[in-house]
Amino acid sequence: MSVPIRLIQRNGKIISLDAEKFGISIGRGVAAIPVPVVGERFGADLNIVSIGINLDGVCRDDDCTKIATMPSQSLSFIDFTRPNVRDANTVSSTYFTGDGGTVTMQDIADKPFYIRSTYLQSIGDGSKITFKFILTGTLGAATFPGAGVVLISLNNATLLNNTGPSGGGFVSVAHELATYLSAALANTGNTGTVITSATHTAANSQKLSDAFTPLLVVGQNITLGNGRVNITQQEAGANGDSGTPTFWSTVNDSSGTENQAATKPPSFSSFRGGSANTCRSAGDKIQDLIANTANSNVMGAVGELFQLDTNDDKKSISKNFNTLDPTAGASDDYIVGIQIPYQSIIQAAAANGNNMVARNFLLVTGLGPADRQGSLANVNAATVGFSSTDVYTGIRGTVISFKFAYEAGATSYTYSLEFKPIDMIVGL
Repeated sequence: MSVPIRLIQRNGKIISLDAEKFGISIGRGVAAIPVPVVGERFGADLNIVSIGINLDGVCRDDDCTKIATMPSQSLSFIDFTRPNVRDANTVSSTYFTGDGGTVTMQDIADKPFYIRSTYLQSIGDGSKITFKFILTGTLGAATFPGAGVVLISLNNATLLNNTGPSGGGFVSVAHELATYLSAALANTGNTGTVITSATHTAANSQKLSDAFTPLLVVGQNITLGNGRVNITQQEAGANGDSGTPTFWSTVNDSSGTENQAATKPPSFSSFRGGSANTCRSAGDKIQDLIANTANSNVMGAVGELFQLDTNDDKKSISKNFNTLDPTAGASDDYIVGIQIPYQSIIQAAAANGNNMVARNFLLVTGLGPADRQGSLANVNAATVGFSSTDVYTGIRGTVISFKFAYEAGATSYTYSLEFKPIDMIVGL
């Protein structure tokens, strides 16, 4: 029985392979130094690790009727119930002062955050939609004063005094702001800039409601109610993974006015999970692997380094493959990750040995708590969309060698490949 393996390309497409045999080799560079006279040994362990993944298997035609081969939409969220922090001990902390946190309405007022639609990502010129909370106007109203700019009013005495929500049935400040943002994303007013493609159901639309689908849900701090907004790109495809939302403390502006590092943004996740139609024949897969290993360019950097923890998306050095220079698609086919599934009892609802769920093998690197690296932390289903900036969606890296063979009359190819786990790849 073979194991279904998925190689993920930079453009979000998936090369599905069947592995009849695979192995993961891990070696630690621990120096053992003999101590004279006493015969003892002194060791130095600097956590220097070498890892390789080897696979042998069969390339078969995809079943194009399966959902996994169809285009998928990207999803993200903004959670106002907690800050986007790195400390694993502050998971239960709150965000707004009115909810028991430290961030006031004045702290976030007039500070821009950005969301980019699938279409805006596809044109590759850096265009995005700018959102700002303001302290004037009609409470909760979204206005569009200029091309691609959305202002959301927080003009209420109770909110501005940072003592709690304005009323109106809101259980928390987080719930109130999430409601206003959700309403803005569903607004049918014109933003003044085209944010959907010519092939979309709502072609060449300037309306947020035609580009995004928001959903109010309970945030991580459940006592604060529906303080989180789940956001879905309406247009499917890899360009939906637009590297947004980005907030005031995670972007730099030449004017210097947007790098407000003193105010933490709310917890958020960048858009992920978008993919193009990835249905391939066995020969298509072989040709794509030939192209990737024989001549494929990174054209920048993919992945991340110097992770201090893995709670949020905010990293020290991070490069999502959709934030790089597309260079006319020269690097679209570069393989950036692999998903190898296994069966987990510990993640099953009833861990009795007969009830198992599928998970992907992970390689959780960086300085983080030990309990975030093993099977207990592997909560994502094996079908989760891969992200080069999320170590819980698969193993980052690329293919460094590939061999295949074909016998006359066969409908499949045999292959051997070596995948090298790499957290951040830099190249031309």
